[in-house]
Amino acid sequence: MKLLTFIFIFIFAYYVITKYIFPLLVRVFIRKAKEKFSNFQQYSEPEEIKNEGEVSVKYVPPEAKKSKFNPDDTTDVDYEEIKE
Repeated sequence: MKLLTFIFIFIFAYYVITKYIFPLLVRVFIRKAKEKFSNFQQYSEPEEIKNEGEVSVKYVPPEAKKSKFNPDDTTDVDYEEIKE
């Protein structure tokens, strides 16, 4: 008898969760996402109107650092061939 009661309670809880609680949570999640998106749009900078053929660069990377290798500072190394 306890097993049947447990199964009935489980089925009823599953029905209530899927029918009422889950859709409510989805609506709340969608509403919050919509608010975040609208706030993002309000604070974003409007893009400038450009004439055709006009180019603007917003980011200029820093110049690449020179390599630490200097061929003038190298020294020659003597070696001997080993025959086996």
